[in-house]
Amino acid sequence: MNWILGLAFLGMALIVLIETGVFIVYPSLSPYTSTPVSGNPAETGTTIPVITASDTRPMVSSLPPEISQEQAITLVREDYYRPAYSVARIALTDRYAKTPLYEIDLAPVEGLVAEQNETVFIDATTGDYYSPAQESARISVEQAKEFARNAFPHLSPDRVKIRFSDGSQYALGWEFTLMQGDEKLVQGGLAADTGDLKWYAFPVLRKDRPANPSISLDAAKIIAEREIRNRNGVLPVAQTDARLDPLGMPGEKIAGKYVVVYTRIIRNVPCDSDSLVVTVDSVTGKVTRYSKQWILPENAVVSMSPPAISREAAAGLVEREARKRYPASAGSLTIISADLRWMDYHNPDQIIPAPGDIPLAWKVQFDDAVIRSQQWPNPGTGWVDAQNGTLLDLYYRH
Repeated sequence: MNWILGLAFLGMALIVLIETGVFIVYPSLSPYTSTPVSGNPAETGTTIPVITASDTRPMVSSLPPEISQEQAITLVREDYYRPAYSVARIALTDRYAKTPLYEIDLAPVEGLVAEQNETVFIDATTGDYYSPAQESARISVEQAKEFARNAFPHLSPDRVKIRFSDGSQYALGWEFTLMQGDEKLVQGGLAADTGDLKWYAFPVLRKDRPANPSISLDAAKIIAEREIRNRNGVLPVAQTDARLDPLGMPGEKIAGKYVVVYTRIIRNVPCDSDSLVVTVDSVTGKVTRYSKQWILPENAVVSMSPPAISREAAAGLVEREARKRYPASAGSLTIISADLRWMDYHNPDQIIPAPGDIPLAWKVQFDDAVIRSQQWPNPGTGWVDAQNGTLLDLYYRH
């Protein structure tokens, strides 16, 4: 018992004092409790907590869980790897669902990961992750699994891992992994309410990868366009970027990946946020990553009329305000571009824009000598309302 120093009951709560001196309080509301762990069950493989009934209240089910503690930990270990995380506690609970859940507390190992302690729940009947927030989703776990399978008919997974994200850390929706044995075939995300495919990513092996591409950028563009058309039909988009990005660690001499970006068009004006990005392997010609952000209601943009503010006036305003931010760099400041955009920045999980909320604006990008000297230059960006000339936003950092 080198990692748990003491246990105590206080009212209806279980207080655990762990080696770091941190108290963790768990409400003792379930008829299930766990006994102390000897060693670390995930790393030592020694004693797993014994789950027992703590009172005489009816349990969720009189049948034993179909998923064992060892299986639950193994499932979690597919996502929370050793040695970055240790399993601090596992217990059965019925606090959230109509079926028993394994409540598993994961502690990040200091210096290996930056995250805080995390608690995850595994359905003790199905082995699926569980989140209380998924009860508000309009499609069920099983429906989400079916959507994930149907999105990749050429694959033959033997199981689908599914997990609901409540939007607090990642985008709201279902995150899935198609598995074949221990192999992750593809990972991706689905819209919470519709099951629409939002993104996916295939693993790319770097071992024995050639140094140079086998297909051209033009061929990659055709492949990317075909993927978008096959998954969405015809969409109002314009290709705004196509490039070869490196793959692997800096200095690693292997063929890279083609990234093709398509921007959504509303009333002949590009959105700045809504877009599709397709990544094509430069060696195999296969699509390895796809992401679609298409969240802006079309009626959310302002009524279309010719901009009252010229490109030159918008660039001049941004330049004047930027010079005030860093006066010492004023002499080297250079305008890179100034283009009309819909300023479609909002959190779709928290805000639904009302009709006419999204302004037509000039997006002005610029840099200076300090930015240009950086290893990965990040230009400044200013936004100017195209109708009234108001400076809406200015991002400029050294």
